[in-house]
Amino acid sequence: MGKLWMRRAARVAVMFAIGVPLVAQAQTTTLVGLIRDSTGHGIPGVEVWLRGSDLFTHTNDAGGFRIPNSPVGAVKVSVRRMGFEQTTVDLNLRAGQTDSLIVALSAIAATLPGVLVEDEAMTRSKRLLAGFWERRSRGFGHFYTRAQIEEREAHDFADIVRMTPGISVLNVNGRKVIRFSRSPGIRGDCPPQYWVDGMRVENASPDEFPPQDVEAIELYAGSATIPPQFAPRIQTIRTQTCGAVVIWTRLPGT
Repeated sequence: MGKLWMRRAARVAVMFAIGVPLVAQAQTTTLVGLIRDSTGHGIPGVEVWLRGSDLFTHTNDAGGFRIPNSPVGAVKVSVRRMGFEQTTVDLNLRAGQTDSLIVALSAIAATLPGVLVEDEAMTRSKRLLAGFWERRSRGFGHFYTRAQIEEREAHDFADIVRMTPGISVLNVNGRKVIRFSRSPGIRGDCPPQYWVDGMRVENASPDEFPPQDVEAIELYAGSATIPPQFAPRIQTIRTQTCGAVVIWTRLPGT
């Protein structure tokens, strides 16, 4: 009888030990959905944000979105886009499930955010873009915040930085390009290196980045001012002196 009890206890212990990590692994879920207008058409570029977290995304051209690794339980999903009424939806996300959400937005006249919203957006920016604000405080390079971008009322990215000292906006093959003032010894056309949200982007051009999608900009004219994380790993005379354009895309709630 004692041996039988011990074998049963051992099986229970094994089952319990196996069950613990399974429960821990099932505490996230995936949220998918569709954001559409009053006529049923999908709306692209809508910000979908899980309030109280750093989880957010924007809808694709068909109005669809997907947020993996969403927390389980009660959440508030904020849905917003310029020209539409902002909506917040309460959901109860289930562990190990893929929950779906469909929201219809009503079109309204665009309004400017109030002071409290601006203060909240600035707090979030300084938290999520701490590196940008720290580098800005050093004074090396040129920096543009979201507020400064809006003040310029620029129609495209090149117009935001056009008046920056040491920068020229040229027209090459019918497209606007950004060039920093050349250093002695550099010949020929020398485009800067682009970085988007910390990732290096090859052969980028300013027209790929609409002003309404940009949260912050950093501009560095040459190797003397470019931070190490935005400098090419293999340095040459050419890459050292052509500059860097660092772009941070819009944050949730801004």
